[in-house]
Amino acid sequence: MNVWQTIETEISKTIESDFKITYREIVSGGDINESYRISDGDTEYFVKCNDAISTDMFKAEASGLHALQQTNQFKIPKVITYGNFENNCYLVLEYLNFTGSNSLKLFGEKLAKLHTTSLDRFGFSQDNFIGKTKQLNSWSENWGEFFTENRLAFQIDLLKQKGSNIHKDGNLIELLKILPEFLNSHQPKPSLVHGDLWQGNYGFSENGQPVLYDPACYYADHEVDLAMLELFGNPGLGFFESYKSELEIKPGYSVRKQVYNLYHILNHANLFGGSYEHQADVMIGAILKRF
Repeated sequence: MNVWQTIETEISKTIESDFKITYREIVSGGDINESYRISDGDTEYFVKCNDAISTDMFKAEASGLHALQQTNQFKIPKVITYGNFENNCYLVLEYLNFTGSNSLKLFGEKLAKLHTTSLDRFGFSQDNFIGKTKQLNSWSENWGEFFTENRLAFQIDLLKQKGSNIHKDGNLIELLKILPEFLNSHQPKPSLVHGDLWQGNYGFSENGQPVLYDPACYYADHEVDLAMLELFGNPGLGFFESYKSELEIKPGYSVRKQVYNLYHILNHANLFGGSYEHQADVMIGAILKRF
């Protein structure tokens, strides 16, 4: 028995029919996992594999995909199965072809409707991951405190453990003090968000339907998704017009966007080092000048 035989067995249990892999190829799927397309000649699946230490990451991803699927807004890859074999773990998803049109207006409309899914508090039912980094999701009724502590302060502590002096920066200390009140000032409602919504984590299916995948879901200020969409690119005016026709973007978003994206730059500093720590310093100074 090997990991692929285990995957065959678990798929067979889920679909209640015998599944035998007749075709397997490596496909692109990010830089964290090994990704494959497998088939029995009739049905294709997308498989992620990693060391067993990533078991919790796949479990959290499956939970996030399920939460997104429950909103009935986007096409979400169906979770088939996940588990372990010896020193490996795996996640099997429905395989989707991304060859359709790319209506960013429809994407904006769907995302706004997704963001109307709400609770009475911020957080999520379990911690998950942003890239390889753990993401804390303990429940809170205070958005400013949640984001300051569970997002920025947590990333800063990780950098400190790696020898960074960023935690000693006077601007950063000042920012962390005033941030909770600032973030609460526009009174955001807890919205279900994708949580890691950059251009590499959405696409369009063969029939043109927007697709979301690789989530880091939690209930948050809905603007965190909008901010990340603008971090490494821009979905364009049509997207935002469509989004705002369904859900308001309140004044002050341009400043909050920088705050929310600081989280991702700090995470990049933890994951990749290099110039990201300097970029975080620059962002902190720019944010403070706008307060």
